[in-house]
Formats: sequence, C-alpha cells, structure tokens
Amino acid sequence: MSTLFGISGISATLGVQPVPGGALTGATPVGGEKLKLSRADPRHFAAGGGTPPLGEEKPASFEQAMLNAMDGVNAMQLDSSNAIEAMMTDPDSVDAHDVTIAMAKASMSLNITRTVLDRVVRAWKDIINTR
Repeated sequence: MSTLFGISGISATLGVQPVPGGALTGATPVGGEKLKLSRADPRHFAAGGGTPPLGEEKPASFEQAMLNAMDGVNAMQLDSSNAIEAMMTDPDSVDAHDVTIAMAKASMSLNITRTVLDRVVRAWKDIINTR
C-alpha cells in the first residue's frame, strides 16, 4: 500500500499514478480531472489572464491612481496660488496662517509626488536592467 504525506492508502484515493523517473526527482505526479474554477469575485483572474470587469465594475489601474494623485497635487497647488493671490489683493479676507498652511500642504504634496515618481522610475530601471 502506498503512502502520501505519511498517510497510507491516500495515494489510491486521490488517483496518484507513478511515472518513470518520479522517484528520482522526488516529484509525485497527480492524475485525474482538472478542477473547474468559477470566477465569482471581480478580484479573481479570468481564464485569459487579467481581470476584466464583472458587470459594470472597472478594475483600478496604476495609471488611474497616478492621475488621481496628480490631480490632488494640482488642486493643492491651485489652492495655494489662490490663497496667495487673495492675500495680495485683499489682505483682510485671508488669514496669513491659512496661506502658510496652504503653501506647506502644496509643497509637501509636491515633494511626496516627486519622491514617489523617482522611486517608480528607479524601480522600472531596475526591472529593465535585471538579467
């Protein structure tokens, strides 16, 4: 009686069939039917690869995430510019602290974006140069 994973008789139950050279490689081939998988969750991979949407849902892409981040940075830069313009044209309408905070937010978001993009480019170069 054969054993698999230390359990006697399980090989015959699972349909494990010996092949020539199997004992030399340490591999235990498994015979039988292929499993049929159904895609019930949009996060599962489709049969052809990728993740096409189930229904109307569109999967998030790296490109879209980067464009959304750039839109956020641009919005903070515009807020900062508008606050500075308002301070120059009507100093009583805007508090100096609000202008300083808007400028700091815009600067920080730009620096974070620059760092992320630099690391993405560096990672891409590492992938390209991998041999």
